[in-house]
Amino acid sequence: MTAISSRLHGLLSDKDGPLPYLTGPIISRSLAVRCLWCIVLVLLILFPLYRYVSNDYRAYLSLGPGGTPATFSGYLRVTFLRVFFARSDPYVPPILDAHEFPANGYLHDLPYRLGHRPRVAGIAPHRQTTQKGTSQMQLALAMAITNLEAANADLLSTGISCFEHYNLGLFFSPRPGNNPYLSATTVVKSAAQPSPTSLRPLNPTCGQPAEITHLHTIDSSMHLTLHPSDAALVISHGWGERHPLAGRGPWVPKGFVMVYAPRGRDEIDVLMEIVKAGTWWVGGVELKGWKGEN
Repeated sequence: MTAISSRLHGLLSDKDGPLPYLTGPIISRSLAVRCLWCIVLVLLILFPLYRYVSNDYRAYLSLGPGGTPATFSGYLRVTFLRVFFARSDPYVPPILDAHEFPANGYLHDLPYRLGHRPRVAGIAPHRQTTQKGTSQMQLALAMAITNLEAANADLLSTGISCFEHYNLGLFFSPRPGNNPYLSATTVVKSAAQPSPTSLRPLNPTCGQPAEITHLHTIDSSMHLTLHPSDAALVISHGWGERHPLAGRGPWVPKGFVMVYAPRGRDEIDVLMEIVKAGTWWVGGVELKGWKGEN
């Protein structure tokens, strides 16, 4: 008994003495302290990281459904794109290349959008977080899109977006047997344009038929692809901004922009002119008017 007491006293009083483990290995007290500090350090790093990822993931889910699944694997995919591919300034317009066709854009002028730009977050989904459109504005904008389709039924169709599989999309889809270059008001004339019987878009976007625009039900904003000159005008006059991945890879066109949600019916008129500009870029045609247009 005395021997055991002496042994325990020696272990406890010896600062660098060995600490026996019941399983056999023996490590020094200083090594155990170092291991303990390492564990504490790892926890101090992991806990804030966990808090950041948890909050960021919830923010990702709050943007609603979009082109990427609302799962943690979808979040990781978007985070990878955000870190390595997303552009830092969404207000820099796309570059107008010498080989662009059509050579000129559709929009000649736009009024300036009044007030501050809304806050925008995300990549896929990519949404407004402020100045969201009301349900009335969303319905009015959806009706304007369907009316534009009805006025140009030989050229356009509506359906589920190709880019985002949850929202209303407008597509360039000339009907077989119809000549889209005769039914439209104005056509692009160049040796490079498709033949009059072609159903191919001038500048393909997503899917076949090619998507012109889609409407986001969660905030009433839209995505569409524009001629570089038109995209520059939309951005400079405060109506929208480029998508973070626009031109960063083959999956997102360089003229892919978000157009902010309308705050009144007068702004819907401006947005429909921008939609017509998207049709000009994708299909090379100038559309007829639409019911409700002034």
